[in-house]
Amino acid sequence: MKKVILLFLFSLNICNSFSQELPNLKNIKLSKRSQFKGTETLVFKVTDYLFHTPIDKKNKSRTEAGQFLLKWMNGTPDYTFYLEEKETNFFNTDSDLMLMYMAGLTKFTLDNPSVKDQKTLILGTMGIVLPYLNKQENKTRWSKELWQLNDANLKGKLQEYLYQDSRIN
Repeated sequence: MKKVILLFLFSLNICNSFSQELPNLKNIKLSKRSQFKGTETLVFKVTDYLFHTPIDKKNKSRTEAGQFLLKWMNGTPDYTFYLEEKETNFFNTDSDLMLMYMAGLTKFTLDNPSVKDQKTLILGTMGIVLPYLNKQENKTRWSKELWQLNDANLKGKLQEYLYQDSRIN
């Protein structure tokens, strides 16, 4: 029985290790509509990778993953991503924070393709992004607004905070 449990734990560790590996994203062409077909699985891997690695400007794989994601978001004919100042203002102090918002938006959109309501998309995205950001060690670059947003999320009052005084319509 102990061997079975150890084997199971070992296989979980191996699966986790492999899930963190990405193909060479620089070699993936995304210049024609047809090249975007069937890339959702890879985009899921990229967003998972971003959410499972700490923010680190020196991590080249993370930088490449971010560049790939942005290129995919800008070019995919199958999805439209709206980035309005009202919602991105919380993250605009830092490109890494903004990337994570965009990764969260992509992940939530792909996980919930039937959701079209902007408020639901924002709340779902924030529900992915804020817990990740809260785990990061370096929060010195956070704006006052991001601290308030995070605090509201921790208190379970995210929706009230976002939609009070028509902050986000």
